[in-house]
Amino acid sequence: MARLPSDRYLIQEIGSMIYLFEEHSEEEIVSFDPFFLEDVRRAQAIIDESSELSPEDKTWAHFWSGYFFANYIR
Repeated sequence: MARLPSDRYLIQEIGSMIYLFEEHSEEEIVSFDPFFLEDVRRAQAIIDESSELSPEDKTWAHFWSGYFFANYIR
């Protein structure tokens, strides 16, 4: 689990899925399976288009998405 810079959002691995959500409301921004590159790409597009995330939060959400994806590369 990682907290994004604004302290509002968390990105967390639960089972085989990754969830990016607002901590207090638990509102999901995006979820994806890091084993599948297309799922990661879709999630990153959603992160890019999000009006809720600040530019800094988006940067870190992309970083952590890549981190989780890299852990699933076989």
